[in-house]
This record gives sequence, C-alpha cells and structure tokens, in this order.
Amino acid sequence: MSQPIPQARLERAGFWLALLLCAALAWPLRHYVTDDTFIHLQYARHVAHGEGFVFNSGERVYGSTSPLWVLLLADAIATGADGLVASKLLGALGLFASLLLWSRLVRRTLASPWLRMLSTLVWAGHAWMLRWSLSGMETPLTVALVLGGMCAFTASEPWGEHPTLAGVLWALAALARPECGLLLFLWGVLLMVEHGPRAGLVRAARGLSPAALVYGGWLAFARGYFGTFWPNTLAAKAAGGVSQAYRWEQFTRQGAIVAATDGVLVLVLLGALAALARYGGQPRLRPAVRDLPWMWLVAVPLLYIVRGVPVLSRYLVPLLPILGWLAWRALDRALRLKPAQHTWLAGAVIAALVLGQNLYTYARIVRPQIDSFSAGMGRSLIPWGRWFDQHAAADAVIAAPDIGALGYFSRRRVVDLAGLVTPEMVPILRRMPEEDAVARFEFARFSRPDYVVDRASRPWDLTRRSPWRAALIPLGHASLPNLGVARPGEAVYSFYRIDWAAYDSLAATR
Repeated sequence: MSQPIPQARLERAGFWLALLLCAALAWPLRHYVTDDTFIHLQYARHVAHGEGFVFNSGERVYGSTSPLWVLLLADAIATGADGLVASKLLGALGLFASLLLWSRLVRRTLASPWLRMLSTLVWAGHAWMLRWSLSGMETPLTVALVLGGMCAFTASEPWGEHPTLAGVLWALAALARPECGLLLFLWGVLLMVEHGPRAGLVRAARGLSPAALVYGGWLAFARGYFGTFWPNTLAAKAAGGVSQAYRWEQFTRQGAIVAATDGVLVLVLLGALAALARYGGQPRLRPAVRDLPWMWLVAVPLLYIVRGVPVLSRYLVPLLPILGWLAWRALDRALRLKPAQHTWLAGAVIAALVLGQNLYTYARIVRPQIDSFSAGMGRSLIPWGRWFDQHAAADAVIAAPDIGALGYFSRRRVVDLAGLVTPEMVPILRRMPEEDAVARFEFARFSRPDYVVDRASRPWDLTRRSPWRAALIPLGHASLPNLGVARPGEAVYSFYRIDWAAYDSLAATR
C-alpha cells in the first residue's frame, strides 16, 4: 500500500524540476520578436479599437491564420495592456500549460512512473517549443489546446468515446492554427470507418456537434465578413510553386526540423514498434478512432507538401508533442514485454539523449538565431516603421514584402507584396517570383503606393534590376542578419519613395 506514495513523489519532483528547466531556458528568449507577431498585433489593435478584424482600416481581408490569438490579444489591448507584452505573457501561460497537460497525458497513458517523469523533463527542454514560446506568436496556445484535447480524448476507454471536450478544445486549436481542424475531420472519417457511413456520420454529428458549433460559427462569420471560409494566407504561402522538386525540398525541410529535436525519439518509436511486433505486443486496431493521433501526424505534413507551403518550425511544433508522446508510450509498452529490474535505466539513457539533442539545438541554433534576428529587427523594420509614422503623410501607402512591424509602427496602410493581406498580389505571385513582381511594379495594376520596400541580398538592388528605376527615390536601407533558420543569409531592406510622375513619363514612351 506504500508503493503509490514514492511514485507520486517521484512524478511531483520531476514536474517541478521540469518547470524550473523550462523557465530557465525560456527566460533568455524573452526578447524575441518576429515580423508576424506584429501582424497579429495589428489585427488585434483594430479589433480592440472597434475598427473590425482588419489589417488595413476598411479592408476586410482574412490575413490571419490565428483568429483566436488575435481576439485574445484584442481583449488584452482593450483593457489598456501593451499588446506585445500581453502576447509574451499569454505565450508563457501557454508554455507552462502545455507542460502541465503533458504530465497529465503521460500519467494517464504510461504505466511506468519513471517514464512519466523523464518524458516530462524532456518535453520541458524541447528546443522548437521554447523558440516560439515567448515570440508573441500563437504556437504555445495551439500546443496547449492540442494536448488538452488529447488528454480528453484518452480519458475514456476505448479512446474517443466521449468526444465533447476533446472536440471543443480541438475546434479552438483550429482557430489558433487551421491545420488542427484536420483532427475533427479525421475523427469523423474514423467513426465512419468503424461504424459504417451512416451510423458513423450520426455518431460524428452527435458527438462533435459542440465542436462544429465553435468552429462552424467562426467559419460562418468569416464567410459573411471576409467573403471566404479560409485565410488568404493559405493561398499566398502556396503561391511560390508546387513542382516536384519544390515538394521534395519541403519534405526534406520538414525532416530536418523534426530530426533536430526529435530524431532520437523517432528512432525510439521505430525500435519500440519493431520490438512490439516481434515479441507479441500486437497493436490494438479497434476501435479505429485510436488511430487518430497517427493519422494526424501523417496528414498535416502531407498537406503542407501537396499545397507547396514553405514550412517553418512553428508549423510543426503542435505535432511534435504528439510524436513524442507516441514514442514514449511505445517504449513503455515495449519495456513491459520483458520486465527487468532496471528497465528505468533504459528510459534514463533515452531521456538523456533526447534532452541532450534539444539542448544542443537550443544552444547552437535557436538562441543564436533569436539573438541575431531580434537585434536585427530592432535596427531595421521596427525603427523604419516608426520613421514612416513620423515622416509619411497620414494617408500614405507603403508597399513591402514584410508588413508586420512596418504596418504596426507606421500606422499607415500597407500593400503586402507577399500577398498575405493583399489578395491582388496572389495571382501575380503565381506567375513570377516576388522579386520580379516588385521590379516590374506589378503592384501598379491595382495600387499606387507612395513608398516601396525591397528585400534583397544587397542594398539598392531594385535600382539595378527594375526598368522603372528612374521613378525610385532612395531613402535608406537596413539589414537583418537572417530571416530564420531556413533562410540564414543576410537580408537587406531598401526603402524608396516612388515618383509616379516619372513612372507615367516612362510608361508613355513604351
């Protein structure tokens, strides 16, 4: 009768150690900002001030993939809080909530208290999760909602028998990252596989109706307000091309992202599954709903590849705790096939390897990139946004490829050369690369901005490659040392005022 007490103490001590580790690693990243953070804040500020869910005042463009995050930030701004500070505090809350929910999930689904404790400690040091935790982005919220839904999903036996809470949490997750909506869709598909089309559809309609109300309510609003169900960003991010070579590039990029933090766990998962197959640990295939976590792990990366979406680490972070949980669970089952006195030692060795891999990625990739990028933002887009606020006319328009900080700090209307909040650019970007579209002034087809910002590898590159160079009046330039892990090279922003009279004069001679 005394056995549960040491186990409880072990897990409790492990959780507090994990919490301390998580806080210690997150604290040095508190200054991190990305340009996308300010896109959310721009939407949130307009919502808070009663101007609607818009980036540019009066332009109803569905340019945010995370309406739930925008609304939470808008609530904070409406109470007088600083939006950037609020985004970081909410991110910290999501980070610590994900740690608590991870410990609850493994307590429910792993038999070994040692593996529960060790896996919680490992998740606390996950490098990609830490990277985005205090960035002001929606990632920690999404992870917490996904893990909360998985806790509810596994609360019954068989799994998924009581779908209401899990469905609502995943519907909210879909409002933080649209890929999470696949969880609800796949759940319905698996119910039809298990019970037949008609009966499965009835079960899905009955069990997932609260989730459908949450997610469907937003979709109905989006259709009426923006004129579309889906964010314009989905089309803009896929506008670069979908050739087989590009898809292969995206596949390898996803593999590199996962390998950097979870490569050891992938090997553990494969090895544990092989051991279970060899020594008689047959997988439980019924009910089919049990396969939902596996299907989601496969479906989301495939969707990215098919759509030609250039994947960043934050796109995959919501999937990685599920991958890790499945690996630890498979290891737990495999170790129980041939119980030994020191099976905890195997878990400790694996935990040390995984944590060591993540600490290496944190120290060699995450923290240096965050330090250099954040300093670069403070020397480039943020001060230039403030410059426009002080020097540009109130009705001035700025065309730029990265719009967050410029739009947020300048408080001026922005033409998004990447197409995220300017849908007119999307068909242009499907025909040509962004740098060619800017050089050819393709934006002049629908707008005449007062200023244009060019992003290239060297300053004033637009005056070298544009046939309209005579219409460009240079104002200044600034650089970022990198645009992220996937694009480590220096990016130089050159700022110009456009002389449209000179442009018209040139156009008249052609």
